[in-house]
Amino acid sequence: MLTTGGGAYNNLLVDVISEQVSRHGIHVVVPENQIVEFKEAIIFGFLGVLRITENFNSLASVTGASYDSIGGAVYKG
Repeated sequence: MLTTGGGAYNNLLVDVISEQVSRHGIHVVVPENQIVEFKEAIIFGFLGVLRITENFNSLASVTGASYDSIGGAVYKG
């Protein structure tokens, strides 16, 4: 399992996940920092595109919220 994003820097979180998934034959890999940061930047860019096009970028099925929503704000200069 490739682990990236801010959670990849949380050693306790990575250790707990590794312990839980190892019993299913899954190996957790944390790549070098440049890859972690690149993926994070790409995802936030995609979330911005979803916001600008008024598509949901926060899903209830993922966040546990009552409904999907469009997070963020756009301010035109």
